Amino acid sequence: MSSKIRGKPKSKHEQYLQERFEELCAYKEANGHCRVPFRYEKNKKLGNWVIQMRRCYKQHDKKQDSVFKKRFAQLEAVGFEWEVKSSAKDDARQ
Repeated sequence: MSSKIRGKPKSKHEQYLQERFEELCAYKEANGHCRVPFRYEKNKKLGNWVIQMRRCYKQHDKKQDSVFKKRFAQLEAVGFEWEVKSSAKDDARQ
């Protein structure tokens, strides 16, 4: 599993996305999944970003928008889940 987006980020926004993606990969390495809790105390930015990515996925036409299509494919490649149900057990482990 590669935690690098191909190419060097060209803008602050792309750099932000790259940083969150790398943090997600580190989270998966440590926890065995990509289900970052919304209120993840160790990294609140990552928890918020995961929610933002899921909202973005629901709002965009995945077939037509090539920028988002690439980003979504990259997340899926590392095991990102677009639909998750929160459980008290998962929240307690964080």
